[in-house]
Amino acid sequence: MMKIPPLAQLGLLIPVAVLIWFAVFVLSYHIFTLDVPIKIIGLKPGLTIVQDITILPVTLRVKNISYYQLRTFQQPVAQLDVSFVSDPGNYNIKPTVELDASDVWLVGYRPELINIDIAHAVRAPVSLDVDVMGFPANGYALDEVSVAPLQVQMIGADRLISTIQKAYVVINVSKKQSSFVAKAYPEVRDSKGNKLANIKFDPSEVTVSATINKGEMFKTIGLTPQFTGKLPAGYWISIVQFDPPAVTLKSSVKRLENINSIQTTAINLANRINTFSDEVGLEIPAGVSVEGNKLVKITIQINNSPFSRRMVLTPNYLNVSPGLKVVSTSPSTVSVVLSGPSDKLDTIDPNKARLEIDIRSATSGDNTVKIEQSMFKLAEGIKVISFEPTSINVALTKTN
Repeated sequence: MMKIPPLAQLGLLIPVAVLIWFAVFVLSYHIFTLDVPIKIIGLKPGLTIVQDITILPVTLRVKNISYYQLRTFQQPVAQLDVSFVSDPGNYNIKPTVELDASDVWLVGYRPELINIDIAHAVRAPVSLDVDVMGFPANGYALDEVSVAPLQVQMIGADRLISTIQKAYVVINVSKKQSSFVAKAYPEVRDSKGNKLANIKFDPSEVTVSATINKGEMFKTIGLTPQFTGKLPAGYWISIVQFDPPAVTLKSSVKRLENINSIQTTAINLANRINTFSDEVGLEIPAGVSVEGNKLVKITIQINNSPFSRRMVLTPNYLNVSPGLKVVSTSPSTVSVVLSGPSDKLDTIDPNKARLEIDIRSATSGDNTVKIEQSMFKLAEGIKVISFEPTSINVALTKTN
């Protein structure tokens, strides 16, 4: 038998290896799911989308040789065409996915129909804060930042705009050694600092200026919670804990010398009756950067005061005009939270706690009556903490 020299054997192996590589990396396929940005098209003037619709999870089948270009410079595009919508309402719309890369096939996406709420667009003014990203070069600090204009118009659904207090523009000062001016684009964020895409702005572009000088400083300071809404009557906050308990700021000496605490983004207390934890963002002053994470964990302990008591009272009506009588009230009762010595609260006589409403000016038909603290008649030493509702509807009719 003829023997093949070693070099000849190597020459035979190289083409085989090339064929294997070609089969594995060129002819084989890869199936994966990619989060594809959604582009809204055809939205008519005066309308807006309520939900924050940004991505569509798309499953693709692609040749391995095309995988890199698909993930980098030839990414798919998802479109949501709402050009047929002329009036506000709720709609189920099927998105379309465009594939520009070669050797790529669409397997599917979820959801196949996207449910959206379309509402009339409204406008409201909002002030701009500057959110500084990065740090200047070593030995330099950001002294001043400014934005022009200071106020822009938000455009979006009323139910969203009514909850927004502030908008932001981002300026990147990474490794900068000198002052500069740049264009920036307003944005609004949720409580965790995530950008909301369904709010537009007029103007959509503003100018930010940054003054950078030599010198920098670090300062570690505590945190202050910022609340919106109110706890139900009789409940109160006993402990607020942060993790981490403080943050380290970086800026110029001038900017940090008057900063003694940092507020969180707003925390909604409405209807809270139990201790809870959440992650919240920080309201960082313009021109100041945070070392580390801009999110902190907050734990809020809620207690029900042992020196309070809730009662439900039925109104007593005084000075009803002659010839009239009360036929209905809505709501029919008022809930009141009382405070005082525990022994008096425990033994309070419900029959001696009264709500007296003077309706001498009420007329036949429906009357809205505002409830005031002075209308509650209570034993000495008992006080009203809160009550709800703050007004009731009293219907009167003629007696004959």
